[in-house]
Amino acid sequence: MPDSAKSKTNYGLVLLGFIVAFFSAGIGIGGGTILVSSLMSVFKFDFKKAASISLSTIIPISFIGSISYFILLSNAPPLGYYFLLIPMSVLGAVIGGRFVPKWKGSWLKLAFSFFLIVASLRILKIIDFPSLFYYFISDISYVNEILIVVIFGLLVGFVAVLLGVGCGLVIVPFSVIFLGFEIHEAIRLSLTTMFFLTFSATLVHKKLKNLDTTALRSMFVPALIGAVTGAVISSYLPAPIITKVFGVFLLLIACKFIVQEITAYKKQETKLIKNNK
Repeated sequence: MPDSAKSKTNYGLVLLGFIVAFFSAGIGIGGGTILVSSLMSVFKFDFKKAASISLSTIIPISFIGSISYFILLSNAPPLGYYFLLIPMSVLGAVIGGRFVPKWKGSWLKLAFSFFLIVASLRILKIIDFPSLFYYFISDISYVNEILIVVIFGLLVGFVAVLLGVGCGLVIVPFSVIFLGFEIHEAIRLSLTTMFFLTFSATLVHKKLKNLDTTALRSMFVPALIGAVTGAVISSYLPAPIITKVFGVFLLLIACKFIVQEITAYKKQETKLIKNNK
């Protein structure tokens, strides 16, 4: 790749890091879904590299966001849930890291597409599948709360390291519906969990040599600046409109990825049939 092209790509990554962090910290939209989608669609990274870059970029976003909420919220956090959910999510990331080399990028991309559909439908307030599920399990009186939190933490970590997302879109409704948290407390728990989760998941991907450190260097500082800026001026943003725009964006990207994978599968199948003749 020519130097000019590298420079152009880096400037694009700088802009992407800032914009995603700005809106993520400002209006609470999950940055991972946007980051992975953009890195694959615009910058042509393969899925595993896009996922690792996304996880590492979410680290400063979640750190700034969690610190902001700890400062803004005067009430003491229920530390028992923190000490339970965070270690379980980190353990889930470590377990998930064992499956990353074994799973094909195409299957991970397809799984991510379905995750995008669920996320976009929730953002657009069409169907909130996570909330429906949490309402269902919260109605089961004999379910042990600690056991559910442990299982949920493991699943969140497992999904995060495989798909490159912080899972804030599922942690927040889980905290509100199942744990009975107030929304701001749920966001604080989500951001704090995401920080430790994405940090550990990034280490997993680095060990597997999936992490593109050049792209990370281009995005990390802009993401930090974007997160601070978004947290400071979030009250001036037309959040509902921007949220809907991103929801439509995620839905379209998901449909695009699914069509690409189906088309690639059909081409491969046709090629195999021709070779067997």
